[in-house]
Amino acid sequence: MSNLPTGNYVEAVRSSCRALVDQSPVKVSSSGVDQFLEKLDKAQYEELCIDTPMRLPLKFESISEELNLIALIDLLNFGSGYRVPLKQYTGRGAFDTIRFGVMGFHIGDVGMDAKTFKEMNILRVSEIFDMPVTREVKAPNLDFVTMTEPNELRPLAEGIASVLNSTGEFLANNNYKDLASFILDITKPKTTAAAVVEKLVRALPGFQDVYTINDQPVYVLKKAQLLVYHLWFVFRDQDPERFDFPDIHELTMFADNVIPTLLIHMGVIEIPDVWKQEMEEGKDVGMERATIMRAASLVAGEEITKKSNGLIKSEGDLDVYLWRLGKVGDYRKIVRMAWRDTVMF
Repeated sequence: MSNLPTGNYVEAVRSSCRALVDQSPVKVSSSGVDQFLEKLDKAQYEELCIDTPMRLPLKFESISEELNLIALIDLLNFGSGYRVPLKQYTGRGAFDTIRFGVMGFHIGDVGMDAKTFKEMNILRVSEIFDMPVTREVKAPNLDFVTMTEPNELRPLAEGIASVLNSTGEFLANNNYKDLASFILDITKPKTTAAAVVEKLVRALPGFQDVYTINDQPVYVLKKAQLLVYHLWFVFRDQDPERFDFPDIHELTMFADNVIPTLLIHMGVIEIPDVWKQEMEEGKDVGMERATIMRAASLVAGEEITKKSNGLIKSEGDLDVYLWRLGKVGDYRKIVRMAWRDTVMF
């Protein structure tokens, strides 16, 4: 991919997102940031900023087995635009669907390796992730005959298969058995969080969270940064030489659909009324609006962290807090920003 950043990838995320927001109709409200910090329940923040959903209730034989699982969850951590049909067909949201499927690989002894990924197809995805991709409909003019047609989840299954296929190809072509062996190679002591983000994004199309708006490249790199954060969070005590990245607190937030939605709801981000109305009606916002709102949430995260007087240690911690807060009480009911045609969030 030719329009990848030159220099520090995390800095490229910051500068490109700020430049995009500066020339957009979206604003980060300084008074909104102040109010957010004034109202912040410190005890709740301390509890929710720890990423406990990544502590999985599974037994692992080795660090590489656990690493393989966490890397796959983060690589496939998308589908947020399908939240409504997923709930309808499976009873799970997007993240729970992905985590369920990846745990299914592990428990069901499905190979989590280059060969399996290369050969993955949508029927296999449908089976592993317990996600139907067709529905029965009545045949026109024939009362007792039904036909099958693709349902709303088929494009999501296609996206999962496609990301697994491109990942499997890269791993096989470079003689890596699986994701864990690739990650263990690129985290050889000692490296930085920014360097690992760069290596993930350069290698795997499933991490290339990159857009062009008004002829300018915009980098968000949500999944690559999130994976690096999880490597640090889960493995830094087991292997500090490899995973206790010195620059971990320099990562940005991991902008998906939840983070911008919550910050708009809280008055930290201001968007045009027509955008707000269409978002609340559940309309697909499309690439440009989604990217601008995600970029604004990264800018807002930086401002909030700077103004928090050390309460918020990093934008990664703030992201985890907001993401988990989105699952609490009335926050769950807010209609979230949706863009379906992406494998990035």
